Order: sequence, then C-alpha cells, then structure tokens
Amino acid sequence: MRDDLKAAFRALRSSKTFTAVALGVLTLGIGATTAIFSVVDAVVIRGLPFDEHDRLVAMGQRRVPKPGAPVNPAADPQSIGSLAPQNYLDIAAQQQVFEAIAAVAGGAATLREPGGEPEEIRTQRVSAGFFAVLREQPVIGRAFTTEHEVDGQHRVAVISDGLWRRRFGADPGIVGRRIPLDAGAFEVVGVMGPDFQYPVSIPRPTEMWIPYVPSPEERVRNKQSYSIYLQSIARLKPGIAFSQAQANLDQITGSLTSQYPDYPHNKDTLFAIRPLHDHVVGARTAQWMWMLLGAVGIVLVIACANVANLLLARATSREREVGIRAAMGAGRWHLLRQLMVESLVLAAVGTVLAILVAWWGVGVIQRAIPDGVPRISSITLDLRVLLAVAALSLGTGLLFGIVPAVQLSRPDLTQTLKEGARGASAGHSRRRLRSALVVIEVALAVVLLVGAALFMGSFRVLMRIDPGFKPDHVLTASVQPRVDFSGGAQPPSLSPQFLELVDRLSRVPGVTAASVVSGGMPMGGSTSMSSFTVPGRADLTAGKSIKNVRVTPEFHRALGVPLIRGRLFEATDRESTPKVVIINESAAKQYFPGEDPIGRTVGLNGDRTVVGIVGDVYQHSLEAAPVAEAYLPVAQSPIFSGDVIVRTSGDPNLAIPGVRASVLAVLPDVPLRSVRTMEDIIGRQIAQRRFNMMMLGLFGLLGLVISAVGIYGVMAYVVSQREREIGVRMALGATRGSVVTMVLRSASVLVLAGLAIGGVAAWYLSAAAKTFLFRMDVNDPRAFITAIAALVVAAIAASVIPARRAASVDPIVTLRSE
Repeated sequence: MRDDLKAAFRALRSSKTFTAVALGVLTLGIGATTAIFSVVDAVVIRGLPFDEHDRLVAMGQRRVPKPGAPVNPAADPQSIGSLAPQNYLDIAAQQQVFEAIAAVAGGAATLREPGGEPEEIRTQRVSAGFFAVLREQPVIGRAFTTEHEVDGQHRVAVISDGLWRRRFGADPGIVGRRIPLDAGAFEVVGVMGPDFQYPVSIPRPTEMWIPYVPSPEERVRNKQSYSIYLQSIARLKPGIAFSQAQANLDQITGSLTSQYPDYPHNKDTLFAIRPLHDHVVGARTAQWMWMLLGAVGIVLVIACANVANLLLARATSREREVGIRAAMGAGRWHLLRQLMVESLVLAAVGTVLAILVAWWGVGVIQRAIPDGVPRISSITLDLRVLLAVAALSLGTGLLFGIVPAVQLSRPDLTQTLKEGARGASAGHSRRRLRSALVVIEVALAVVLLVGAALFMGSFRVLMRIDPGFKPDHVLTASVQPRVDFSGGAQPPSLSPQFLELVDRLSRVPGVTAASVVSGGMPMGGSTSMSSFTVPGRADLTAGKSIKNVRVTPEFHRALGVPLIRGRLFEATDRESTPKVVIINESAAKQYFPGEDPIGRTVGLNGDRTVVGIVGDVYQHSLEAAPVAEAYLPVAQSPIFSGDVIVRTSGDPNLAIPGVRASVLAVLPDVPLRSVRTMEDIIGRQIAQRRFNMMMLGLFGLLGLVISAVGIYGVMAYVVSQREREIGVRMALGATRGSVVTMVLRSASVLVLAGLAIGGVAAWYLSAAAKTFLFRMDVNDPRAFITAIAALVVAAIAASVIPARRAASVDPIVTLRSE
C-alpha cells in the first residue's frame, strides 16, 4: 500500500494541470456539500441536547379543518398552537401518559438596580415540572417547586449562566440575593449550567425562569375567557408510545368538550402533541433545509461526473504506460488497486481543501441565515460532520474513480504497444461514456439553473412590492411600561407621557419627524381589532371588525405614508375636541364603495368623523396584502405601550442615544427594546427568501462552471483524438471555418441532449419548490429560457478554445508525423 501511495502522489504531481483542475472541482463540490450538511445536521438532524430527547413532546391546540375548506400548501399540517390556561390545568390533572408536564409562557422583565439603567431581561414563566421534563437542574442552588406556584410565594427565580456572569460577576453567593424587577424583587434560588438553553439555540436566549402562577380568572371557564398563550412540553412515560399519548389526549378533548360545551376556545379544536424536536424545527424549515441539501448534492454529482471525465481523458494518455506494465507482468488487480488509490488520494486531498472551504462557508452561512431558524449557534464542523465528510470523501473517490480504473486496468496490449497508435484502445465505449457524463452534467446543471431562476424571479417579485411607506432613515424601538390590569378597573392612560415623549424625540439632533404608534407598527406583525360600523350601512359592517392603531400626529409624515384625500392628524385633535379617524384606501373601498368617506361618521370606540384617507400600508409582511385599517389619534384614545418611530436626516442609528435619553427622561424605569431600523425589519422578513435565492444561485453558478469545464474537457479530448483526421480533411481542402463548425456541432449534440433531459427533469422537480416561491409559477417559461440560455453561452465559451485549436492544425505537420 505504501508503494501504491507513493506511485499515486508521483502520478498526480506529473500531471499538474489535471490535478489542479480536479482538486478545484472536488474542493468546490465537497466543500459546498459539507457546509450545507453541517447546517442541516445542526438544525434538522441532530437531536435536542436533553436526556432521552426522543421522549420529549410539545403539546398544544390544533384546529380541526372543516370539510371542503381550502388547504394552504405552505402550512405545516402538524403544527400546534398555544393552550388556554384552563385547558392546560385540566390536561395536567387528567393525563395518564406523561412522566412530567410543564407550562411555558415567554415574556420579558425589566431589571434595574440602584444607580443603573433599566435592562430588559428575556424571561419565561414555567411551572415547577419544567426542569423535570428536560431533566436539567441548576448547577448552583436548586430549582423552584410546586410550593412556589402560589401567588405571594412565586417571587423566586432561576437565572442563566450568562446572566449570572454578565450582570452579577459570577458571584458564588448569588443564591438568596434579591434582584429588583419591574414586577417586584425576586430571590435567586438557582443558576443553570452554561450549556443549558430553552428554547434551544435562539438568537436571544432566555436568561431567567420564574414560576408560572395562573390568575384566578384563568382557573375558571366562561364565555369571556380569551387568553390563549401557554406553550406546554412533556416527557412520555417509559413504554408509552406516541400514539398512546395522543389517544389519551383525544379522550380528554372529548371529555372537556362535553363538560364545557359553551367554552369558546374548544370548538373545532383538539389537543395534540408532536415530537419536541419537530416542533422546535418546524416542517417548513426542515423542508427548505432538505431542499438545499438536495441542491448541493446535485452540485457534488456534477463534480464527480466531471472528475470521472477528466480521469477518462487522462487514461488515454496513460494507456501505453499501463500496457507496458501489464506486459511486464502486472496483474489486473494490481493495476486496478493502484488506479483506485490515485482516485482516493485525489479525493482525500480535495477533502482537506474542502474542509477549509466549508469552515469559511459555515461562517458566511451563519451570518446570512435568517434569525428565525432554530439552533443557528450550534452550527459547526464537529466530529459528526467530519466523519460524514470522511465517508463522503470515500464515496466520491469510489464514484468518480471506479469506471475509469476498470477500463484502464484491462488494456488491449496488441493495440496499445503499437508505435504511434494514439488512443487506439480508447474505443467507442469510452467515448460514449465520456459523452454520457457530459450529458448528465448539463442535465443536472439545467435543474439547478431553473431552480435558481425561479427563486431569483420570486425574490424580484417580492422586492418590487411597495410597502406603502418609505423605510429609509427610519428608526424604531419598543417602549413597554409595566401596567397592572389585575384590579379590574382600567388603569390611567399613558397617552400624556407618550405625547411628551414625542415632543422630546422631535428635538433630538438629526430627527426630522417623530411619532408613537400603539396597536401594530407596520411590518411588525401585531394586530389590534375593534368593531366598526357605518350608520345606514349595516349590510357592509354587520359583524365586522377593523384593524386599528393609535398614533401621534406626525406618524404618517414620519413614515412617508401618502395622504390621498382630506387631512392628517394635527396637534389640535385633543381629547376635548370632536373625535376623528383616518382610514386607509382598503377601508374606503370596503366600507364606502363609490362614495367619498370624508366627513362621514363611523362607529369605532364611539362615534368619529372621517377626516382623511391615506395609502395602504403592509401591516404584517410584504407577502400579506394590506387590509382595512383605521388610525386614531393618541390624544383621543388611551394607550399603555407603544413603538417609537423617528425619521432622521442621516444614519438613524446615530439617533439611538438621544432616543434612549428621551425615554428615560419621561419613563425612567422603562428600557428601550427592539431597537431596529425599518430597513432591518423588512430585511429580516425577507431574509429566508434572500438566503434561498443566494444559495440556489450559488449552486446554479457552480453547476454551470463545472459543466462548462466538463464540456471543455470532452471537446479538447475529441480534438486530440481526431487530430490526424482533421489534418487529412484540411489537406483535402476543408476550411478552418468548417473545422470549427464540426467541433461546435459535436459539442452541440451533447449540450442539446443534456438540455432536453434536464428540461424535462426540471419541469417535474420544480413542483417541489412551489411552497417556497412567492407569486411565481413553478413552470414559468422565463426560468427555463434563462437556464437554457446560460448553459448555451457557457457551452459555446467552453467549446471555442478546442475548436480554435482544431482549426490551427497544420495538415503538413500532421501527415508528416504519421
């Protein structure tokens, strides 16, 4: 074996051009595959970092689809929603299949120690069974127990290792220390280990867990119950199958539906579980991860076919060498083994280079991948990935090396040893094989390029949508004061404070307009709905509600929302003046068809006069069409929280210190949360589509380049094998142009065959991408035309050099050498 390795390295060093090209192709193919596999492994394949994670389930409510109702192909049919607290309490009391069960409710708290600025801490309210479900315990102190799930006894907290080190300097005496939160002082009873995180690997991890204590209202069922916010996790008992657990929940569903027929949140719903791993990842994320792995797998197959073609071409020049060795007594197994060792050495060196490329690629992917993808921080080239790469290296070495090695290891000695018999033993079978490999490369490249064109077209359609406002130079931030609604009566409105805040914000250097919005910032995803009536038009408004937001006068100017008719809010629209409302174009068309709404009276939190119509704004995302929306002035509507919006003359991030100082001056115990520019918000919403477009575009480009290399290699081989024939043709009067045409015709036959096969394959495979495209037909002819045109141009470019070489053959020199 040592001699075979030495011979392999010697042979590869003697063919520097071949070795460089082959290593380049393998490095790109294996490197890209390794990088994407590391992402898929971390996000989809790898289990959760908990003991016996396969017994962990998520539990929630799932709506039962009505017969004949349309099905959203992009929706996850196994998804589960949140639980009403009443349902969780009954399930926890009646279930018989879980070893432990816990409620989880996300949230945030404000931490402010004397003399320090308030800081937002991401928290979770969890029941005492939370730590038992995950089989995790604090490394310092202890977890809280059911004794703390009582109002008045619940002011205890378990904190994360990160918070303990960052905020408390890793104080070993932290247990028993009381930390001031906006809900009161909480005693630290434990510190989790540095590796613990739940939810798993999210961009902004949870830093504190406090007891979940249901309110008295959440312990009883009535028609006014409206809270559905709990997540639930559980651990199956040993020996309990998933189907048995679901059957138990089905029994509980039927029992509660019969016992509480008027409870609104149990109608047309059932309680369901799904593996916690699947719940964390989500079916849609898993689908597009597998899609990316499949696409990069095609790149790898193209690379293997290309290297196999290069080996076949190189085999022609080595036939005499192999023939001589066979004539001197070398057996076929010895020849085959040495040739396969060369292929495996080539694959191994390519893999080492590919790991470097993958290491760089993983860093790029981590920065580019959307924030919503779970477990991003765990993406790494760990031992699992490296072992997979080793297996991949062995597989690729065998894949691209076996056929050339088998063919070359059985030479025709009579033909091979003839003086001047160049390539005689190659035969038609080898030429057909090389041509077939090129056809396969072109066909697979067509599939990649069609996919890339579809995703690019979909992204282009998305980016052409006008959001209804101008997102440039706009800074946003959330201001969420803690307000106690437990007393039954509505607490005093914070509208005066927010109006004062806007006045301060407008004086921050660089700010040209400032506003506060409550009830749903554009592109924010939140919604506030209220009943809406138009006197005399009950046919249009009966049972209807409208999205409504409360804004300060400069809101539309700050965002650049166009005024269609009427006027915008003014400082004179106060609590003591007649109540007014502004509606968007969709509301005007829906509730006032063919009429002018200006001056009309509508019912929205009391009677109001429509004073203006503004353009539609995309409220949730660019993919969700605007709906009817109404704007109310903050001075005439009580608000208790809001989002700050400021437009600046320069970089909006430069205004952050002034915005933070303004908020602290008006609301000294409230931290500034979710500080982002509006362009960042839109960028995050389109991040997945941009990422998919970039990845498919990159894979398509790699497939195109590698295929072009393959076409060039085959045509260069054809020219070298037909050099004598070309010389004879030119001696008999063939022109250089006719020779070039002959070579290009040979290339066109292979390319057209690949285009035809690839086009049909892409036509059928493109349906798999349907759920990932936005307003784009999977069989859009423009995508196919773009892919075919790109490959035709690449094929022509790859064939020109061999064609010109053929045209430069000197017939006198060629005939003289015979």
